[in-house]
Order: sequence, then structure tokens, then C-alpha cells
Amino acid sequence: MKTILVHIEGDEGQGARLQAAFDLARAFGGHVMCLSVMPYAAYALGDPAMGAFPVTTLIEAVESQRRQERATVEAQLRAEGISWEWRAADGDSAERLAEAARLADIVVMSAGPFAHNANLHLAITGDVALRAPAPVLAVPPGGKGVRVAGPALVAWDGSQEAAVAMRSAMPMLAKAESVAILTVEEKDPLYTARDAAAFLSRHGISADVVERGRGGASVEQVIRSVLAERSIAWMVQGAYGHSRLRQTLFGGVTRGLLSDAPVPIIIAH
Repeated sequence: MKTILVHIEGDEGQGARLQAAFDLARAFGGHVMCLSVMPYAAYALGDPAMGAFPVTTLIEAVESQRRQERATVEAQLRAEGISWEWRAADGDSAERLAEAARLADIVVMSAGPFAHNANLHLAITGDVALRAPAPVLAVPPGGKGVRVAGPALVAWDGSQEAAVAMRSAMPMLAKAESVAILTVEEKDPLYTARDAAAFLSRHGISADVVERGRGGASVEQVIRSVLAERSIAWMVQGAYGHSRLRQTLFGGVTRGLLSDAPVPIIIAH
């Protein structure tokens, strides 16, 4: 993973995103590409009750904010001693990130929850995961980056989305100290967790198969239990659903894990 795209927004999850990007860059000798997107709405004139407001003054205020944010992040990047670049764009954040992901190996974004605008942030991350040609690493906003070499978990149900996510994560899986493939009452017996483990083995990645029943619990609850039992550092999850009118519609397991992510999650569709 040589090109690491990271979402720059100045929100409360940015510190965790940057740290995860730094961790990936060090693990792979990679290049961090920061993308700051300013929504067109930021240039709106605001409440008509405010009366006339000079457009040039408003634009300068927005651009000043962008310059300050860039100076802050670039200081962090220089201190890390890694390869990096800065890009700025206007418009819809999900669209611009999905476009930039055409030449990226992974996109670092935030999972939930957020103290403010939780649904909006989750929708943006979900939109990018469903539209970008690269996997998304969704990082908990209060996290401390990603321990690439730590134990990893692949959530497997035999679906195409699960397979795409696993293949996308293979460079990281190859560096993990251990890999577990978890299946919870597989719905597609044609492509079992053991088949997935055999596939990984042909790429030099050894994986244990963990088979669990639900026992009255939800699939999400079983996954969370195994994450805790095995002290998992990060996991891989297929992203199911589609985006409509800025609201990302995921299957319950994916949305539940993203809404309150216990570890960084690689998602792909």
C-alpha cells in the first residue's frame, strides 16, 4: 500500500485518521496524499437577516480557514518524516475522495460515533466505501492509529463483498502477526471460510478459521465478542448496500460496526 489517501476536514476524528495514515506509510514505505475538500455550501451567504455581506470577505474567511488547517497538518507531516503531498478541492467530499481514490491503494476515513453530525460523517465514509475503487480504512475517532502488525480478523460470509474486502486487505494481512477468519453461520456454503483460508495460504498468509454459531446473539455481537477474545488490532469487513440522496444504506452488521467501531475496519464493496 504505497499511496495512502487521507480525508482532511479539521473535525474531531482527524487526529486518528492522520495517525493511521502515518502508521500505514511507515509499514509500507508509503506516500500520504492529504485531500482537503471545501463544500460549496461553505461559500453560502448565510442568513438573509444578516443583511448584505461582502462576498469577497466571506471567500477570504473561508480561504483563511483552509490555509490555517493546511499549515497545522503540514507541520505534523514534516515532523513525521514521511513522503506526503497536499491536495485541495471544492464540492462534495465523498465525490472528490472517490475520484482521488482512483490512484490510491487505501483511503483513510473515520468511523463513528461523532459528537456532532454523526449520521453525516458515517454517510460520507459509507459513500466512499461503496464508490471508490480502493478499500477504506475506517478509524474510530478516538483511536490511536492502526497497529498494522497486530492480530487481524476477517469477517467472512462467502459473499463477493467479503472476498473483495479480503483481497484488498492482503498487503496488510501479510504483515499481521496472526490472521483469523471468522464465520457466523455462513450463508453461502459454496465459498467457505476454509476456502478463504486456502486462498490466503497460496499467498503465504496463514489464517485460522473460527466458526461460531449465533446462539441467540446477533452476528454483530458475535463479531464484537471474538474481537475482544482475540485482542484483534484491526478487522476486514465487506460493505453491503448502496447510496441514495446522501444517506448510505448498509446491511445491519456493517452499519452497526461502523457506527461504534471497536477497532479500525477495512471495508470494501
